[in-house]
Amino acid sequence: MPLSTLLLGLFVCLCLGLWHLRQRLQLGCSLPGPWALPGLGNAQMIGKLKPEFIFLVFTELRERFGATYRLWLGPQLWVFLHSAEETRQALHDPTLRKADTFQQLSPLIGNGLLISHGSEWLAQRRLLTPAFQPQLLRRFAPALSKHAERLLYRLQRTGGNAIEVTDYLFACLLDCIVDNSMGFALDTQLVEHSPIVSAFHRSSELLFKRMINPLLTSDFVFKRTRLWRELRVQLQVIHLHMDRIIEQREKQLEAEQQQPEQEKRPRILLDAMLLAGLSRQQIRDEVNTFVFAGVDTTTAAMGFVLYALAKQPSVQERLYTELSQLPPDGATSLDALNELDYLDAVLQETLRMYTIVPSTGRQTTRATTIGGRRYCAGVTLWINMYGLAHDASHFTEPYEFRPERWLQAQQPTPFSYIPYSAGPHVCIGRRYSMLLMKLLTVRIVEHFRLELKRPLEPLVLQAQMVLRSRDGIHIRFVPRGAV
Repeated sequence: MPLSTLLLGLFVCLCLGLWHLRQRLQLGCSLPGPWALPGLGNAQMIGKLKPEFIFLVFTELRERFGATYRLWLGPQLWVFLHSAEETRQALHDPTLRKADTFQQLSPLIGNGLLISHGSEWLAQRRLLTPAFQPQLLRRFAPALSKHAERLLYRLQRTGGNAIEVTDYLFACLLDCIVDNSMGFALDTQLVEHSPIVSAFHRSSELLFKRMINPLLTSDFVFKRTRLWRELRVQLQVIHLHMDRIIEQREKQLEAEQQQPEQEKRPRILLDAMLLAGLSRQQIRDEVNTFVFAGVDTTTAAMGFVLYALAKQPSVQERLYTELSQLPPDGATSLDALNELDYLDAVLQETLRMYTIVPSTGRQTTRATTIGGRRYCAGVTLWINMYGLAHDASHFTEPYEFRPERWLQAQQPTPFSYIPYSAGPHVCIGRRYSMLLMKLLTVRIVEHFRLELKRPLEPLVLQAQMVLRSRDGIHIRFVPRGAV
């Protein structure tokens, strides 16, 4: 290639880059936001924040500016949408894709449903959606009941002493989700220290550390750090486990093809991917996406459900009274669980009060208009779901835990309450997640009275991959009927 052609190409690229930067600068200058350092923007401020302050600072800025505001991370422009209507438009805009920040999850979930986009995302969604139809969820109840019984046994063995609940819930939910989606008995609740549980925990922590550090955005830089070396070890544990499960189920499917139709097992999520002819890498990406996203979010949500019930004895006892009306097999009946209005209100209020995924992001790929404002390509739009769920204009006394608000005829402003996101990219497993929470909550409250270890100690929230309690959630599970 002649030198003149090469130089011309570089010049054109430079001009295009400067033109896009100029567009972002013009947009950024038109938006309110905290003072930004030249060149660095607000990167220094973000980089210094502890996890427990990140989402709180974003919410404080939302309240301070009272409108859509911006942050600069070097040349990257982050815009935090303010209103529920802007949120609706962003979540339905087909030109937007998941924020570039989420691509940093790819070492664990590859190009799975959570971060893929365009025609590939659409094909994945169409393939996996039938596995989550409401009528198919009924068949999960027996397996879920078995894993719930194991959890109850483990809680019974604590003898009423306070425990930190996360590991107990995580192991139970991991067993549930792997069993229901992959047809494999992982049985992590039967061992004291499970390598795959530890690997998922640590991988989540390491990936989040990268996501909040602007200096580790580049793969070239990140893969030369100690963080990456440790992450690679944890990922190897996860990938080996998942590959073994996929291989075993593939052999079972081949054997089942020779059986009479009435003897074949019902199809599960993994079956759909194996029968569709996806590559081993594609299947592993989807499996890791479902397990990683499903277990992490549902564990966090269940932890806050138990915390809220222990914190509010009157709510707990009202729920227990409702559960006493269940028929003998009601705790494992989807129809019976869906009739429990107060249980549903408690779960909805928990998901509002403790917004499990505090924010989600979208990337502009070309010029688009949202909320009457024109956005150029290359802008990251953030939706502060925690801020919306705690906005007094949408919810009376937003920082008070009040399940009764969900028993009223008046529903919240559309898109002010979106615990599972919304629009075309709404969480595919949202009904399954609610089924898990309903079943576990019912079984636990039926058997135990929940008490906080330190009831007067304030709960300090922190945003990691999902919302968590900084100091854990410590609860006593006192058998009902015990003195």
